[in-house]
Amino acid sequence: MTLDKKSLFYITSGLFAFGLSVPHIQAQEADVALDPAGYVNKYDTDFDGMGPRVYVLPAPRTREELLTDSYNEKTAFQDSIDRALDFQELIVDFKTTRAEMNVQHLLSPIPNTALAWNELVEREVERGNYNAAYGLLHTYASLSLKEGTIAQTLGLLQSALQHAQKTANTSDVAVIQYNLANIYLYDRNIQQAGSFQEAYYKTAVQQKSIVDQANSLLKIALIQAHDKDYRSAENNIIRKAIPLLNRAKAYEQKIIAWQTLARIYQLQNKHTEAQWFLIQARDLANSKNFSGELAEIEYMLASSKFVQKNYNVAKKEFLQADELAKSADNKLLQLAIADKLGQIYMTQRDFNNAESTLHNYQDLRTEIFGEIPR
Repeated sequence: MTLDKKSLFYITSGLFAFGLSVPHIQAQEADVALDPAGYVNKYDTDFDGMGPRVYVLPAPRTREELLTDSYNEKTAFQDSIDRALDFQELIVDFKTTRAEMNVQHLLSPIPNTALAWNELVEREVERGNYNAAYGLLHTYASLSLKEGTIAQTLGLLQSALQHAQKTANTSDVAVIQYNLANIYLYDRNIQQAGSFQEAYYKTAVQQKSIVDQANSLLKIALIQAHDKDYRSAENNIIRKAIPLLNRAKAYEQKIIAWQTLARIYQLQNKHTEAQWFLIQARDLANSKNFSGELAEIEYMLASSKFVQKNYNVAKKEFLQADELAKSADNKLLQLAIADKLGQIYMTQRDFNNAESTLHNYQDLRTEIFGEIPR
């Protein structure tokens, strides 16, 4: 077969082009880093067996990526911290009855099983000693609450109430009702919480106890707020509870009233209003040298600023709250502060503080809740 000049020209051109392109492609490949991570030091470029000639490893993850993952992983635990703060407040607010002081001689040693407790109570019931019976049951309920067994605590308090109502001790009946109301609110049983708190309030009115009336109105307001009846909740504090506390000059309780009102506004996402009442609470606490609530007040102020994305002010207030929480040895509040403060550092790309705050968070969480799952 003979080739004309035109065909010969195309074949020659193609071979010439192919010959030039191969070295060019090889040069390009040589310029590409086989391992951008820099982990592999030797390459067998002549390897011609099964599989790829070299495994290309990905670049190592950056510090920012690792921190972002760690902060994302702990987000789901925020609700547990908030719930634990509520539980801590529940423990502090648990009132004791007078009858408990009269049963201490029966509690040496303290029963260590439910059966032993039940036998002790039944013995007093059979004797018709109902004061001792409800005193024992209320003591048992207090211990049960500290262990976190809410259902058992409620059952014990209900039994204590039944026996207390057989006596003439209306003050202890009211105390048990108050404790039941608070635990039902924690358990989000709004109807039962409202019923028992109203009963406590009526007793406080009958006994003309101004401070007890005001404190009960604060609890009623919280119950109403959780039931989304915000207008009634606000009015109960502003128009009823605070005037009572002013009349009694109960400044420490008034601080709590301002805090409660701020919490109700926070539930409505009205953070500007909440901050105004928190500032009133802080100013009153400072002027009267009541430091007990200052750490939580600063934390609540910072939390509202945090929601509003005013991160610089929130950071300053969280740091102040942390100092106060450390002074009060309130590690749970320290944990809550570290949780939000670290998020601010991440938002501001302050990775050094974000990392140290994360370690602090992890240490506190392990100490309070146990080992963190890995």
